[in-house]
Amino acid sequence: MKNTLYRLTAVLFLFAATILSAREVPPLSGPVNDYAAILSADEKETLESFLLALDRQTGVQIAVLTIPSLEGESLESFSLKTVEQWKLGQQGEDNGALLLVSLEDRAVRIETGYGLEGTLTDAKSGLIIRNVIAPRFREGKYGAGVLEAVRNMAGIATDNREIISESVKNPQKEKSGGNLAGLLFFIVFYLIMRAGFHRRGGLFTGLLLGSMLGGRRGGSGCSSGGFGGFSGGGFSGGGGGFGGGGASGGW
Repeated sequence: MKNTLYRLTAVLFLFAATILSAREVPPLSGPVNDYAAILSADEKETLESFLLALDRQTGVQIAVLTIPSLEGESLESFSLKTVEQWKLGQQGEDNGALLLVSLEDRAVRIETGYGLEGTLTDAKSGLIIRNVIAPRFREGKYGAGVLEAVRNMAGIATDNREIISESVKNPQKEKSGGNLAGLLFFIVFYLIMRAGFHRRGGLFTGLLLGSMLGGRRGGSGCSSGGFGGFSGGGFSGGGGGFGGGGASGGW
């Protein structure tokens, strides 16, 4: 009886310690939440503009979260806790996804909402981590890895093969040269954004991204004002649900 009571007490103390040491989920401040400071200002601006455009044009919500450390919590537990709090994606569509990077733990996870599990599958999420993120991160190219990963996630989620890396579409044919089309995609997008089109209503950029992403939301995307302009509006979860789908990895 004493042994049983001792074990129960020990388990309760361990459980309490785990709860107390669990890392807090930061507030969702936008599509890009770079708490590990691995992105340059230009990279963050490009990512934010692209993800806001993706949200407004297609309804798919992808957010990026980088943290210095998991502080002892498991990657999967913290990722699921984050999406449950942020509620990425539309209610009823569940078309949200999270790219989570923990720098000190050298750990990455892609978490997918219920509505994307049939397209952005566990297997494809794993390919993005292994063939896109890990090679770039091992070279210290964190921004490039995140940019290309997000582009692939968006391409798969919107069924647009043109912006998916060859190493993800055909992993058996992967070559060391990278994906030129993907690089050009973000260069063009960045130059357009820097030229100031997004500040003048976003119509030109909206039309460009609409054609690239296939306009899966139907007629609600590029109405007057394109994406509504990247400099205005906010980014918040729409009530999407998650069930633990996705993939984890490291570098």
